[in-house]
Amino acid sequence: MEQIFSTLDFETKGQGFTDITKDIHDWIKYKKLRKGILLIFLKHTSCSLIINENADINVLKDLSSYMKALVPQEGFYPIDRSSKKIEYLHSEEGLDDMPAHIRTMLTSNNLSFSVVNGKLEIGLWQAIYIWEHRTSIKSRSLQLHAIGDFV
Repeated sequence: MEQIFSTLDFETKGQGFTDITKDIHDWIKYKKLRKGILLIFLKHTSCSLIINENADINVLKDLSSYMKALVPQEGFYPIDRSSKKIEYLHSEEGLDDMPAHIRTMLTSNNLSFSVVNGKLEIGLWQAIYIWEHRTSIKSRSLQLHAIGDFV
């Protein structure tokens, strides 16, 4: 059993989803990982790493709409509505930064997968996405850590 560490870099197009499934499949093939575990860590605090449906684009649109309702862009109201709107304190990197941090905290920045016979074990209708919560184009890095048998 061996271990390999790698970094994959991506550029997002602002808020939304970047499908990285093919890139992960290609990495497994290039590294010749036959079977094992693949850990993926997104090295940022204002975007997320998720698995979700890849067949109906409306799923991603609904997820985005729900998250924007749950974490408003310009402050929030207490759950019990007992006081006025509370503005975010953190804004040094722009008004979209603090909501992005909260959205990341509510989702995830890492995933783990089994690799069997050189193939990523995910469902037929699943894809791996970087979910960008910032409004502008961003460079994002993934740390991949594979533990297993390599050809």
